[in-house]
Amino acid sequence: MSALIDIHTHLHPPRLFRAIRRWFAERSTWDLSAHPTEPHEVAATFRRAGVERFVFCSYAHKPGMARELNAWLAQTSRELGRYGLPLGTVHLDDPDYLDDLRAALDDGCIGLKIHEDVQRLAVDDPRFDPVYAELAARGGFVLAHIGPIPWDYPRHAGRERVEAVLSRHPELNFVVAHFCAPDSDDYLALMERHPRLYLDTTMYFAHGSPIGSLFIADAEAMARRSKRILYGTDYPNIPFAYDAELRGLEALELPATALRAILHDNAAALIDAALRDGGRATGPRDARV
Repeated sequence: MSALIDIHTHLHPPRLFRAIRRWFAERSTWDLSAHPTEPHEVAATFRRAGVERFVFCSYAHKPGMARELNAWLAQTSRELGRYGLPLGTVHLDDPDYLDDLRAALDDGCIGLKIHEDVQRLAVDDPRFDPVYAELAARGGFVLAHIGPIPWDYPRHAGRERVEAVLSRHPELNFVVAHFCAPDSDDYLALMERHPRLYLDTTMYFAHGSPIGSLFIADAEAMARRSKRILYGTDYPNIPFAYDAELRGLEALELPATALRAILHDNAAALIDAALRDGGRATGPRDARV
């Protein structure tokens, strides 16, 4: 089997990571204590698991923090020898959020993470349009956590927001996290109309996951769409072992070519596109909403 590429992991500055872990300890039943938070220790876990490369992110949950957070993400990537590649963050209530994105991409970020629930932002907010245009021009991608899962599972509303984005920005590579629960079947069908829509597997297939235990994967449909499904884990913020996601995927008994595409090849292509086109000039630098 090919080496793994994990498209969905988390690294945060120490103070923010402590606050996130405290939130989970106080407001959930998840036990995250077995997993490290220090970047080099997290990277060591990936190396032991056979991960060739990983993509990591954080998120600006309030205005005024995105630029500093992006600088930390980019510097952390350099300290890891670019073994881990960062996704930037923006907050739409910042006055220069488009410049924040451009600075992050110029500094080595390969895309953008959006967490609708944590950031209280909707992916179809029109203020994101210049951000998406910039990302598409540079070959970067969006990784989006849609809605309040795993705490609540509203049907269809998230899918409608994603479809609105894809309709306005057909050149944008857009990855929906957590296998688009609870609307996975709808998204697999949506791929027929939107060739740059991707799904990641994060927390959907792992045994004991609070997400995957509620839904049933259609292995046949996955095999048909395997070119646009990406391996992700959410590590280290998961209440089970790192390899649980991989074991769950292997249990589906997908064709070897499909499994290899999901675990490695699809993410490699997205990353290569972002690295190749990341510095491309994108037009007037004074563009604003």
